[in-house]
Amino acid sequence: MTTDAIALPHFWNLLDALPVAILYKEHARSRILANKAALLLFQLPPEQPLLSLKDLQQLPLYGPDRKGRYDLLHNPLLLALSGSELEQTVILQQNQLLLSSKMVSLSYTLHSSVLISLQPASVLAPAPQMSAVAVHADIAELEEALAFDKLISLISTELINVQDDKLDQHIEDALAAVGEFCHADRSYVFQFNDEINEMSNTHEWVRDGITSAKAQLQQIPQQALPYFYEKIQQDLVFAVDKVAELPAEASAEKQEFDAEDIQSVLCCAMLADDKLIGFVGCDMVSRQRHWINNDLRRLKLVGEMLANTLQNVRYRHSLQAIQLQLQQANAQLQQQANQDGLTGIANRRHFDTTLQQELQRCSRYHLPLGLLMLDIDYFKAYNDYYGHQKGDTVLQQVSRLLQQQIKREGELAARYGGEEFAIILPAADANACNHIASGIQQQLQKLAIPHQGSDIKPILTLSIGYCSIMPDKNSSASELIQRADAALYRAKNTGRNAIVASSTADITSSLITD
Repeated sequence: MTTDAIALPHFWNLLDALPVAILYKEHARSRILANKAALLLFQLPPEQPLLSLKDLQQLPLYGPDRKGRYDLLHNPLLLALSGSELEQTVILQQNQLLLSSKMVSLSYTLHSSVLISLQPASVLAPAPQMSAVAVHADIAELEEALAFDKLISLISTELINVQDDKLDQHIEDALAAVGEFCHADRSYVFQFNDEINEMSNTHEWVRDGITSAKAQLQQIPQQALPYFYEKIQQDLVFAVDKVAELPAEASAEKQEFDAEDIQSVLCCAMLADDKLIGFVGCDMVSRQRHWINNDLRRLKLVGEMLANTLQNVRYRHSLQAIQLQLQQANAQLQQQANQDGLTGIANRRHFDTTLQQELQRCSRYHLPLGLLMLDIDYFKAYNDYYGHQKGDTVLQQVSRLLQQQIKREGELAARYGGEEFAIILPAADANACNHIASGIQQQLQKLAIPHQGSDIKPILTLSIGYCSIMPDKNSSASELIQRADAALYRAKNTGRNAIVASSTADITSSLITD
């Protein structure tokens, strides 16, 4: 297995570059990582940094007295890998080694790990190739890199599918982490607007005793900090160890930094789809700071994570907006598909669907179902006398009147065809149907719409037929319509402007044309 094929920690380059043999193992995983110095010490292939317990069990390890090889139960290397902290001398192939191990277990890490260093006799000798102080310094740096790697893994896991209401908290957690590990006084995120000519401080972490500057750093235009804008766009990094030594062309930036008591500042661009969307930064107030590669690496890593998260949230918001627009468009199309174009009330298609649904619902709950069929009297004569435009206006007036009668769930007024209308009345018996029909005629009479072409009255009138049934599983919509329509036929045949109830004799329906 090659190094490229192994998912290595972020701090691997540091571990691999150390001249001291290092083994690293996370308790949650079985793999053991060995750096180049360890592979050389164990005389193992340099391209295989991943070791197994079996590989280590086969190493010839002896105690300082060289009297016997360690067995599995007392092998200090295996004990260290299992979690026991050790520091003792061992012999490997006649070479004296100092084996030291340390557990790393922080409250915010995913799981504990162990670091093992094996220093050969040349390091332990009075004239070492590498001083013990330098070795311990590198180990300390490695431990810090390990802790940061685990913390970044945890933050990354939390940011992958972060909910909108938790986004700010997770970003501030990430800023706190990078601020602590970079030993900074402040860390923050700035986001640009779409044209990258204005920026605002959207998130900030400050160390205890340091004053927040977030409130004053909103909607800063490009012309206010031209030097900074140019650097962050060109170099994607803005690193200043000494604010006092900024060049003359950065006078505006120096003035701003002085106002915030900033002595050193480091910023890394955040990119999404190769577009600059902002930057993550940290600064020093209490003292000056020489930024090192680890600071830049950590800040860049956090910046990449936050940029991806912010972009994902933006994509999610955009997708949600598109979905909402589609839902609204579909609802509008559905409404248009169910609505009569002239009158605005339900059309025949919507009427047929609703009647079938209410038939089934009333059957299930043992409720009556009423249906009114209504027809404008002498409508053809109205059109001939007043014209079709006035006829359309009358249809709209009658539709509004019918719509006003719809007050309960499931009730529906519809244009059935031409000048004929229908009203579905769930849970309405014959008396309720007659009451509503009478109310419609009374309201129409109050409107007193002139109709000089009528043979009944000089105002517009309606003929109404109705039917109410107790539906069961054998009831059909067509049967109900036929019975109500037959009642309407008799209302029109008996002089119009009448209300007629369906009778048991209403089996078929007839149509009367003006």
